[in-house]
Amino acid sequence: LPRAFDSLSLAAGAGWSALVRRLTPDVVLLEVMPRAPLGAASREAASVRLGWLLRPRIDSLAPVAAVSVGSPVALGDDVVISGVDQVPSGSDSCPSPDSAIAGIAAPSLAIRGSAELFGTPPELLQATAGLDAFDRLGDRATLILQGGVYTTGPATVGTSCDLQSPTNWGDPGGTSAPCSGYLPVIRVSGDLTIAGGAGQGILLVNGDLHVTSRFTFHGIVIVKGGVDITAPTDVRGILAAVELRSGSGPVSQLKVDYSKCIITKDLEIASPLSPLTSRAWIQLFQAP
Repeated sequence: LPRAFDSLSLAAGAGWSALVRRLTPDVVLLEVMPRAPLGAASREAASVRLGWLLRPRIDSLAPVAAVSVGSPVALGDDVVISGVDQVPSGSDSCPSPDSAIAGIAAPSLAIRGSAELFGTPPELLQATAGLDAFDRLGDRATLILQGGVYTTGPATVGTSCDLQSPTNWGDPGGTSAPCSGYLPVIRVSGDLTIAGGAGQGILLVNGDLHVTSRFTFHGIVIVKGGVDITAPTDVRGILAAVELRSGSGPVSQLKVDYSKCIITKDLEIASPLSPLTSRAWIQLFQAP
C-alpha cells in the first residue's frame, strides 16, 4: 500500500468482507462487515461495519555496521563505506541523524586501493555476517522471485504504481514519484544477477548476488551467499553477506551509506500489524 488511502481486500471467509486501508505511513484501518445475506429483511444487518486502527509492531534490528561480511574482505579503488547515519535528501519525515555505527565488519580486512571507511569505528573485526533477520523477513516477502537476470526500475499503470511487475522494486529517486512509497520485501530463491536499475525496500537473496551494471538500492540487502560487484553499486541502508568481492580481485565500485531512517521505514512496511493499545476499534456507518 504505497500511498495514503490505498486499500487491499482480504480473504475473510464466506460470511465476511474485509479491507485494509493505509491512512498514514504508520497507521492502518481494518474495516470488517458481513456480506449481505439473501432477502430484504437482512439489509440492516448487512450495513454493520466495524473498524480497527492498527500500527506496525516494528521488529528490532540493530546492525553493527553499514556492511557486514562473514569472510575476509579486500577493498580496492572506488569504495566508500560509511556507518555515519545519513538522512535521505528530500525527506521531511526523518528524525535527526542518530549515532554512527561501524563502517564495515568482517573477520579480517585488507585495503589495497583508495577505499574510504567512516564510522564508529571505521572497521570492526568480527566473524559473524549479520544474517539473522533473513528468515524472519523472508516469511513476509511481498515479491517472491526465482533466481535469474533482472533489470529493475519503477513501473506505472497510468499514474499509479504497478505493483504486479516483478521488476518494479520501487523508486528511490524522489518523494513525489508514483512508486516512491512502494517498499517491497523481495525474496529471491537462487542466484540473482542485477543487470542495472534501481530499487528500494528489503532485498533477500538465498544465493549469490552479481551486479553487472550500475545499480542503486535504498534499504536492507541481505545475501546468504556472496556479493560480486563488477559495476557501480550504491546502497543507502545496510548490506550483509557471507562474502564480498569484485571478480577475483579486491572489492571496487561500491558505495554504502548507513541510514537509520530508510531502515526504519522498511521495517514498518514489513512488520506485522497490531491494534492500538487503547480506543482501537470504532463503529463505522455508511449512508443507506
